[in-house]
Amino acid sequence: MSFCPVCFKSKASCLCEYIKPFDSQIKFVLLMHPKEARQMRTGTGRLTKLTLLNSEVIIGEEFSNNERLKELLADNQYFPLLLYPGVDAYTAKELKPLVTDKKLLIIVIDGTWFLANKMIRLSPNLKELNKISFTSGYRSQFKFKHQPQEECLSTIESCYYLIKELQESEVISSSFSPEPLMEVFNRMVDFQLECEQLRHTLIGYKRDTVRIPLEELKQKL
Repeated sequence: MSFCPVCFKSKASCLCEYIKPFDSQIKFVLLMHPKEARQMRTGTGRLTKLTLLNSEVIIGEEFSNNERLKELLADNQYFPLLLYPGVDAYTAKELKPLVTDKKLLIIVIDGTWFLANKMIRLSPNLKELNKISFTSGYRSQFKFKHQPQEECLSTIESCYYLIKELQESEVISSSFSPEPLMEVFNRMVDFQLECEQLRHTLIGYKRDTVRIPLEELKQKL
């Protein structure tokens, strides 16, 4: 099976035409667990990086010795925050008086909740960061992927809702729309649901059975 070199999806499920990059006025850094990096089908970290200009991905499990992350955290132009829930986490409204002339540097853990907790446990420099979380409760729209809890959001959804709350609190400008994040995410979800329906229709597909490659399915239509 051949893959798109940009979005890392299979050529049949390439999402590049739906990716509309924009400047969020935030420096997003996605700390991606190696297992997440291999999730070509459902991983949203790559799509997030492609949609958010000036964002980057760092792959690893332990980041206390990561030179690139240390460089970013030491840069005085940034106000670094870890996007992670907690009683000590800032909300967007609380953040406004703290951010003056500095640019937000938002660190996002890209992995399952289990892996995210492990990554933070292994990385003392992440534990030391101030946190930011959401004011509102959101429900994931990841309709074909089972989440451990309804409030567990994908990486791309998390960035979208954070940007929205920062805009509503006037921490960043509302002169741009973050909707491209959800547009490409929704297209990915719709495509996967269409594939699942095809499998059910053509072969009486059950979740625990061996999956037929999409290219083979298309040949049957």
